[in-house]
Amino acid sequence: MPDDGQPSLRTARRGDLPLLHGIAAEALRYDADAADVLDLLWQGTADRPDLRIVAEVDGRVAGFALGSLGPGPAPAPDGTAPPRVGHTNLLAVAADHRGRGHGRALLAGIEERLTAAGAGRLVIRGSAPHYAWPGIDIRYTPAVCLAESAGYERTADAFNMSTDLGAADLETGADERRLAAAGVRVRRLEAGDEPRFSAWMRSWGGTWQAEAATALTYDPPRCHVAVQGEGPEEEFVGFACHGVNRRTWFGPMGTAESQRGRGVGAVLLRRCLRDQRDAGLTGAEIGWTGPVGFYARTVGSRLDRVFRTYAKEPA
Repeated sequence: MPDDGQPSLRTARRGDLPLLHGIAAEALRYDADAADVLDLLWQGTADRPDLRIVAEVDGRVAGFALGSLGPGPAPAPDGTAPPRVGHTNLLAVAADHRGRGHGRALLAGIEERLTAAGAGRLVIRGSAPHYAWPGIDIRYTPAVCLAESAGYERTADAFNMSTDLGAADLETGADERRLAAAGVRVRRLEAGDEPRFSAWMRSWGGTWQAEAATALTYDPPRCHVAVQGEGPEEEFVGFACHGVNRRTWFGPMGTAESQRGRGVGAVLLRRCLRDQRDAGLTGAEIGWTGPVGFYARTVGSRLDRVFRTYAKEPA
């Protein structure tokens, strides 16, 4: 260990994963699927293994941090490329090494690597499509304190809602018949839909296409769609996914503007939650919630988790 008492930092290796799983499971006390969270975020750095770092003290792993670079933004009108965004996605320190500045060293280390990789802005918020949270769950108070002491400024709050799958009304038969009479069918997405579905999803912009594509990697696909027309004339007018990042999470979901207010979203939501219930889950989280009232009315969801997002300019 260096004379200044700080840990030594190095790039994490796959062989470190068993130790990192143990640190994550102990640190993420509000996330029962901590091992899956780590695996998800590790996968999200597959193209940048240098953004996985561990802290070592006397040759023992004492903590780790995972970062990622956001996609390159579209060029500005004058042709210049806006700076990329560097995300800190997860940072955890072993219980017997806390309070010694190791978390600060890890955060500084991942910031240095993100900046060297081209990040012109540093954030602590979800990095789609491989994200585990919108930001920092405020119950992880030491993480909030670390971010703010490191010069990050709070940018926004985000919310998750929880749904009791045993109590929620997930019946869709009557609503599906009503929609069918109006020319809208609701069904599960199929592997053969991929080319047309991906093209339609691109029209939404953002990162939903990549998240929805993940739904097709499961059997059966973790996505339901609303369609109009038949055969080659069929067109998508709504979609909803579940478990594309975390198994217990619902989303993303979207309905074409022409179909809003007709109950399409409610059917898609209930179908996805029914999949999750049938898989043995007792509860589901609506991640990064937008229309709180819709979820509360439709399936009795309630506000549950509060997350803070942070940003700063590199030093």
